Amino acid sequence: MKTIEKRRLNTALFFVLVFQMHNSLALPLSSLPHNELPNVVIILTDDMGYGDIGVNGATLISTPHIDQLANSGLNFTQFYASANVCTPSRAGLMTGRYAIRMGLAKGVLSAKSSGGLPEAEETIAEIAKRAGLATSLIGKWHLGSFPAHHPMNHGWDEFFGTPHSNDMPEFALFDAREKIEQPVDQARLTQRYTDKAVEFITANAKRPFLLMLSHNMPHIPLYASKPFRGKSAAGIYGDVIEELDAGVGRVIDALKKQGVFDNTLVFFTSDNGPFFEGSVSTLKGGKGNGWDGGYRVPAVLSWPNKVNQPRIVDAISSNLDLLPTLADILGIEAVAEEIDGRSLADLIAGANSSSHKYLYYFNNEQLIGVRNQNWKLLTHVYYRRSLGAFEKFDQLDGFNSSYNMLFDMREDGNERYSVADRQPDALQDLKTQLQLGRQKFRPMMRQAPDKTFPE
Repeated sequence: MKTIEKRRLNTALFFVLVFQMHNSLALPLSSLPHNELPNVVIILTDDMGYGDIGVNGATLISTPHIDQLANSGLNFTQFYASANVCTPSRAGLMTGRYAIRMGLAKGVLSAKSSGGLPEAEETIAEIAKRAGLATSLIGKWHLGSFPAHHPMNHGWDEFFGTPHSNDMPEFALFDAREKIEQPVDQARLTQRYTDKAVEFITANAKRPFLLMLSHNMPHIPLYASKPFRGKSAAGIYGDVIEELDAGVGRVIDALKKQGVFDNTLVFFTSDNGPFFEGSVSTLKGGKGNGWDGGYRVPAVLSWPNKVNQPRIVDAISSNLDLLPTLADILGIEAVAEEIDGRSLADLIAGANSSSHKYLYYFNNEQLIGVRNQNWKLLTHVYYRRSLGAFEKFDQLDGFNSSYNMLFDMREDGNERYSVADRQPDALQDLKTQLQLGRQKFRPMMRQAPDKTFPE
């Protein structure tokens, strides 16, 4: 696929307009010297709840380092993973596109799966490399088995980590393309990942870089190193989160020691909501279901050179937005014909409104919900062994119509009470958008639809 570089004149005009509108954010251009481009650090946890950090209400778990990033930067309160389980969410983050576009929306990849991230999909690492950044992925990949789908085939200069989740067979630790440990000492994994991150920052401090620190924890089974075991008031899960937070602190200290913290965009988030343990604060649900707790995740951004005033950002946004944001700030045009994410540049600059008019909720390959800034329409949640299809409840005895689940996300973000009968215009708008989305994505489905109740 041919790379399309931005014309310098258009890029310069864009820079001038953005600077005039938001003088707190001057977007660097790909034509600038490397020492003027920002570094980017993405810290991704696995199955961590929205309410597992202090700024989002955690009381039994202490997360001072993540909280400090939020209190000096941006805390996104309406930030969504693009799926409710690992593989499709990570595909969305890595490419800026819903996973159904690349055949990765159904479930999660196993150790023996033959599929993986297609090489035709441009990743955040490939965007960064086109701008001249060094790239390193440390931690969990889960976008295809090795060697066929190795992350170093997708723009990452360095890799130290694991191919998939820590509860799967053949779980092994790799350094680049070499398997170096099996079985893995999981109690030391978070610490070792952080050690590698600090090493990478130290080695690349004189050039711009993209570092993705993708932890295996707190996915089960849970492991914390000896200094953290038994320290939290929230069991082993809390110990794990507190060790992750300490790792964030070490990464920030390394950036400061090298004098590059102020010009580094640090983004902390999770791939989806929590599983058996973890907090979603006042939300409902968790990993793998249609309620917001499965999709809405903690999201904190720090960039001292560009974010002068700490803010809470309530605009809807998504992990799909990381690739277009990276492309935006580096002055690179993504090669994909259609990107589902939207740049966060305006929100970083101080804007209050989202660039998304709508966000979709996928469960496997099925589009089960849609949200705008104010309203959410949900059509399916799990019921016993199948998806409870509210939109088919007109087939059940006693129902005269489908069961419309419309939630006012301003007043009832924990999805307690449907207001479908009070808001016919909002209901119709989201029903229309849902049907348009299904028409768009249905031809991309590769599996039979999930069984529903009623069928």
